[in-house]
Formats: sequence, C-alpha cells, structure tokens
Amino acid sequence: CLNLGDRSCSEPRSSIPKSDSIHHMSHSQRQPELPPLPASANEEPSGLYQTVMSHSFYPPLMQRTSWTLAAPFKEQQHHRGPSDSIANNYSLMAQDLKLKDLLKVYQPATINIPRDRTSQGLPSSADKSSLEPMMKKMKFSYRNKEESTGIKLAFKTSTFSPMKKEVKTTLTLPGSRPMSPEQQIDVMLQKEMEIESKESKPSESDLERYYYYLTNGIRKDMIAPEEGEVMVRISKLISNKLLTSPFLEPLMVVLMQEKENDYYSSLMKSIVDYILLDPMERKRLFIESIPRLFPQRVIRAPVPWHSVYRSAKKWNEEHLHTVNPMMLSLKELWFAEFRNLRFVRTAEILSGKLPLQPQEYWNVIQKHCLEAHEILLNKWIPTCAQLFTSRKEHWVCFAPKSKYDSCRRIEEYFASVASFMSLQLRELVIKSLEDLVSLFMIHKDGNDFKEPYQEMKFFIPQLIMIKLEVNEPIIIFNPSFDECWKLICDSFLEIIKHSNGIPKVESVLFPELKGCNLILGTVNAEEKLVSDFLNQTFKVFQKNQVGPRKYLNVYKKYDDLLDNTAEQNITAFLKENHNIDDFVTRINSIKIRRNEIASMHITVPLAMFCLDAMTLNYDLCERAQNLKDHLIQYQVDINRDMNTRYHNSVQTNSNEFCCVGMGILLFYLFLFRKGGFTLVWNAMS
Repeated sequence: CLNLGDRSCSEPRSSIPKSDSIHHMSHSQRQPELPPLPASANEEPSGLYQTVMSHSFYPPLMQRTSWTLAAPFKEQQHHRGPSDSIANNYSLMAQDLKLKDLLKVYQPATINIPRDRTSQGLPSSADKSSLEPMMKKMKFSYRNKEESTGIKLAFKTSTFSPMKKEVKTTLTLPGSRPMSPEQQIDVMLQKEMEIESKESKPSESDLERYYYYLTNGIRKDMIAPEEGEVMVRISKLISNKLLTSPFLEPLMVVLMQEKENDYYSSLMKSIVDYILLDPMERKRLFIESIPRLFPQRVIRAPVPWHSVYRSAKKWNEEHLHTVNPMMLSLKELWFAEFRNLRFVRTAEILSGKLPLQPQEYWNVIQKHCLEAHEILLNKWIPTCAQLFTSRKEHWVCFAPKSKYDSCRRIEEYFASVASFMSLQLRELVIKSLEDLVSLFMIHKDGNDFKEPYQEMKFFIPQLIMIKLEVNEPIIIFNPSFDECWKLICDSFLEIIKHSNGIPKVESVLFPELKGCNLILGTVNAEEKLVSDFLNQTFKVFQKNQVGPRKYLNVYKKYDDLLDNTAEQNITAFLKENHNIDDFVTRINSIKIRRNEIASMHITVPLAMFCLDAMTLNYDLCERAQNLKDHLIQYQVDINRDMNTRYHNSVQTNSNEFCCVGMGILLFYLFLFRKGGFTLVWNAMS
C-alpha cells in the first residue's frame, strides 16, 4: 500500500465520513483504497495517480519491468537476481533457497570402513559404535539447517548407503488387493469431499478479481508465441478440399483466431493459478479462494495379470512378430488391391444371362475360380515378395549373421508371415463361400405355388435350367435333383480346390528352398464351416424341389400317352365296326389334345430352377399325332381294299361302280379338309 497525503491506504473505512463519495463506490468494503482527489484539483489526474489508483484496487500480478519476461511481482520483495528468481518460481518449498547456500547444504564426508564389512553392505560393530556420535552430529547439523531455512532438505550423503540398505531390508510393505471400480469411486469421492471441506467456496468478489487477473493480469507479450509448426500439423489433418474452398475461408479465419485466443487464455490461466498457489500472493491480491477444477475421475482396472501380460507381450514381439511393420504393409496391400477379389463373382452371374444350363453353370464357376487363382499366384504373391525385397531393413535383422548361426529366428519370422497371409487367403475363401451361399439364398422362400400355376409369381431370374423328358412310363428331370445337388456341392468344393497351391512368400524370395511346407494354408473341405454353408444351401435346395414336382401334375391327364393306354384304346376302337362319323369324332378329340399340349409352357420359371418343357411337349404332340395318323391310315387302308376289290370284280355293273367310286372320292375330300394334302396323297397311293 502507498501513503498519499495524510491518509493511509490501510486506514479503516469507519474513519471516513458517510457523505464521502467513496461510500458510493462498488468496491469491496475490506479492500484498502486511496482517497479521492481534492475538489480543488480541476485538472485531469496524472498517469501516476491513475496507475496508483489501479494498483490499489487490483495489485499488479506481474512486474512491468524486469530482466526477464513474465516475472511475478512477489519477487520484488526478495531482491534476488534473475537466476535465483527463476529457480524459486518452480516450487514454494524452495522459495528461500539461494544458489550461494547450495555449497553449505551438500558437504560430502569420507569415512573409512573395513573392507570385509563393506562387502556385505553392513558396518562392523566396532565402527558402528564409533559412527554413532558422528551420525548424531550430522543429524543435528541438518536439523539446525532445516530450522533456520524452514525447508526440509532432500539431500543425503552417500556415506550412509549401507545403513540405508539395512533399514530397507527390515521394512515390509503390506500387500494390497486390487480395488473394484465402486471402491475406487468411493475413495475418489471421499478425497474430493476432504479437499472441499478444507477449502472455502469463492465469493463474488473472489470470482470477480480472479476473472480480472485471468484477462488483464498478464500481458500477451510476456507469453511465448505459438510455434508455426502447430498450424502445419493441424493442416495435415484436414482435407485440402476444405482448406482451399473459398466458401470456407471466412470460417477458417475465425477458427484460427479462436485457436490463438485459446492458446493465450490457457497459458494465462495456468500462470495465474500457479501464482495463486502461494498463500501470501492470495492475501496480497485479496483473493481468498478460487474456483475448483472439475475433478477428473479415472478408474483403473485391476491388473493382477500385469507381469504375465508383459512376459507374453515380449514373447510375442520376439517370436510371433505381430508388431513387425511388414505385417502392416501386407495388410494395407491386401485392403488396397485384393479385398474385393472373390473366387466366384456372384454379381457378374446375376447380371448375365439366366438361367444357365447345368454345364454352362459349371463352366462359369470353373472360369471364375481359375481367374482368381491366377491373380493370387501371379500378382498377390509377387507383389508381397517385392515388398519384402524393398523393405529389407524390417526383417533382415532376423537372418543369421554367419553360416554358423542358427536360422531359428528367421524361420519363426517367416512362419508368422505365412500364418498372416494364410489368414488373408482363408478370409478370401470364406467370403467367396458366403457369396455363393447368398446366391442361392435369394430363393430361400422356395417355389411352392397354388394351382393353377401362374408364371408372373416367379419374376426373379432363375439359376439352373432343368429339362423335362419322357422315360416311359413317367416324366423325369434331366439332370435329376441328385445330380443338381452334386453340381452345387462341387461348386463349393471348386472354390476350396483353387485356393490350394498358393506358395509362401519365402519360396519366391529364396528359390533354393525346397520342401513340402511351402504352401499357404486355406480352408479344409472337411471343416464344420464348410458343412454349415452346405447345410444352409441344402435347406434352400429342398424348398425349391417342391415346385417342379408339383408342376408335373399338369401332365397327369396325358399319362395315357406315356403308358401306351391311348394306343391300346385306339386298337380296341379299330376292332369294332364304326361308321365314318365315329372316326371323325375320335380324330377331332385327338387333335384337340394335341393342340392343348402344343399350347403349354415351353419354359416354366420356378425360383431357383427353370423347367425346359420343349422336349416333353414335342414328344407328347408326336404321340398324339401318331394316334391320329393311325386312325386315318386305318380308314384309308379299308377304302383302298374296297377300291381294289371293286376294280377286280367282273360281275359289278357300271352303276354300282360309279356309286362306290363316288363314296371313295367323298372320303378323300374329307381327309383333305381334315388332314391335309399329305394324308390324301398317302391314301390315294
């Protein structure tokens, strides 16, 4: 505080008249203030007076002029040099420590101890008794020094290290059980409550003064500016498209200004908080307490397995090589170029011409698998080998230094590489199998339908074409469902087959290596994984057998054409005597059946399968046509016999001959109208 005139800044407020204008000011009643200027002073207050008035209410936090920047104001009362001032700003416990006192604090003593006892780390009994007065003297000197300076000195001489070891051996710390998360939270809450009970809450005046010193207590030029590399590192994390966008330029300016303000404000707050740790500074600045920071509660998981984890981690680093940079390079290569590779390209199959004939389907599967195998063999493995060649520094250290050294480390390293690449190959096979399963899962709802069959209900493209053929006396599927299932199973096995035979990368790096264990591992056909995929597909396959078998009911009314029943009926009909109208009726009925068969579906879409009924329909039409031709041929043969008989008869008169000839002509005209020119020509011949 400063004294101006005859009134002191520390003078109590009660000595000032109530009419004085100082009582109408918004300042705290506890803080000393300077009296106002006399009324006779009409001129504007001087700069010194304004500075003193400002310092009377807000005492300065930092020195305005000093040898170094950001020197606290509290250093003025110690009259120390820059070195002592800087050193004492780090800890309150060392605020009275000076460089000239360091030589007095540390005075090494030399004590002769017999070698036989020093080898064991313990002093002898005779020397121990002689050392006791000296130890007491040293302790007393340290105690006097601590009492004179008020600081507990942490310096110990190296002379008494044996005695220190003896004390440590007798001290046994009790073991502690790892606390649960609930117990840790309880301990942290209890600690926070203890700290809160010792500290008082800041008043409005404390908050107001604390905010003032945060904003105005430290000048900006006292703080080291932010490094330019910080903005460069931040810019690397942002896309160039955002940095160069003209629409985001105003936002970029605002964000950079905000970053700079946050940098200075955080440093100012840290400096102010550190200065206010000194109780004397709080008293000088009239701040009793400051706001407490939000507590950071960190729960630590119990780690009784820490030593086991460290040993396992070390073993993995030395033997499994999972953290080797080459593993990351192989992973990046796979995801960059081969993550979309599949043994069966189902998207290409669905976008192509469907349905496929069984042989066409098998050719597509073989072609896709062969192409994927060639890519792995001619592109993936050589590219991996090139990575190892260009980055030898990551693995050449495991190679033996001479021909007498062991090759165990390099063998373990490439075994880890082979395991990692086998996992990648295995992942490719599994995803290919999943894609093939998903190809059939499109038709997981099956192909059952309510009769009569409606083609528009099956609009999804089918996969495999099955032909309907006649195998008297039944209709069969070609290929059969057993053959279709074998075809589907073989497509799964074809993927696994073409994943075999991929060599390890060391066989390319070291061509002189020979052995049977130079092939990458893949999925085995006998694994449960493969059987699960086949079971899923088989369930869908079974649901898609219902529709084709049910569709055969459409041909039940034509069973007499398949089991020769219709032909037997025609033979029995011809053995009886019938007029020409009966023949016409029977021929018309057969013609109607033939037209019905000819108008049936040639292709029958049924979800997974598509039935090809062209051969079956043609065969049934031929059988009906043969029955019709048989009836016509029978009548033609009868008329030919009658014509021959009447021509050879001598006793026939001319009138009767004319009548028979007219009847034969009428029958030929009927055949021409019903059966066409071919039947007429055959009958006449």
